[in-house]
Amino acid sequence: MQLTDELKETTEAAHAASEKKMVLALRNVTTIEDYVRMLNWLYGFYAPLEDLIRRHLTPETFPDMIKRSRTEYLLWDLKEFNTETHTTERCEELPVIDSYARALGALYVLEVGTLGGRIIAAMISRQLGSAKGISFFNGYGAETGSMWQSFKDFLNRPWSPHQHREIIAAAEDTFITFKNWIDKHELQPQL
Repeated sequence: MQLTDELKETTEAAHAASEKKMVLALRNVTTIEDYVRMLNWLYGFYAPLEDLIRRHLTPETFPDMIKRSRTEYLLWDLKEFNTETHTTERCEELPVIDSYARALGALYVLEVGTLGGRIIAAMISRQLGSAKGISFFNGYGAETGSMWQSFKDFLNRPWSPHQHREIIAAAEDTFITFKNWIDKHELQPQL
């Protein structure tokens, strides 16, 4: 079994739980203010997680790492609404990302998130009556499929048993952490 198949199978429950929470949160976006609030809490998760990932996945060790940054897309979208992120709460309960393998496991979760993005972008556009500020959800646009395939090819290389376990554990932990982050923000009263 290839690693990406094992990742999909092993993380299926955690992935489904986080995806279900995200879909519920997306359905509750009915105004620009709701959407900006969501972009801010997504930024609060992605920015610190990507900081941890980039400590181990550098352009020298993972050539297209810069292109795979999702945080910049969130910033672009927030700027579309003239919104700053300086006061955004940053997630402090992130998965342990202390190795190259764990960084790959966490990145797997972020990359999986790009696959359904176009559907989400269309949903947000319909709900808000505008296509403004949806670059984060558009993933890599027309390149999403090829970016996913190249990441899968990279993950399906041979790894030591220890690295293999770390990749899977970090992916599972990242899905769980993301679900918990959504829970925290979904349950906050609207101000």
